[in-house]
Amino acid sequence: MIRHVIAIVVIALMAVAVGAQPPKALTSAQKGELFKKNREIFEKVVDETVASSKSPNDPLKRANTYYPLLLHFSKQISSANSQDSRRVEELSQHLKTLLDKGLTPTLAEAKRQVEGGTGVDDFIKIRQDLLAQLNALLDVLSNDPATKGSLEGAKNRLDSIKIPQAKQ
Repeated sequence: MIRHVIAIVVIALMAVAVGAQPPKALTSAQKGELFKKNREIFEKVVDETVASSKSPNDPLKRANTYYPLLLHFSKQISSANSQDSRRVEELSQHLKTLLDKGLTPTLAEAKRQVEGGTGVDDFIKIRQDLLAQLNALLDVLSNDPATKGSLEGAKNRLDSIKIPQAKQ
């Protein structure tokens, strides 16, 4: 009887040890393949960044240049959604960084620029378009709750930038 209990305990411990292995890191070849797949999106980010730098003193125009990026990210994530979960995760992390470090501060600056002055209607339209595109992307990610959750946080931070008196 004791042998059976010991055997079961040993097997259970081995099963736990095998199941608790950390995920394998990507090899150089896998990283290279991901870069090839994502090269188009990286080029698009660079192109749109150059375009937005042409209006450094107009954060509203700069915020508007993020729409094509969101659309492109949405297309790329949609095409990879069912086939390549690692790529979806990587693209989503890049998008989250873009939203948190690029679009959110730019939209906040645009809000300060137009508050109480002209351009409020443009701000509202640009903000609504950006949020609509993000919502469409989140719908695509409905079967990936972890990735969707990280992007929802970025969307909520973006959504909190409002002009108080205006209907949004």
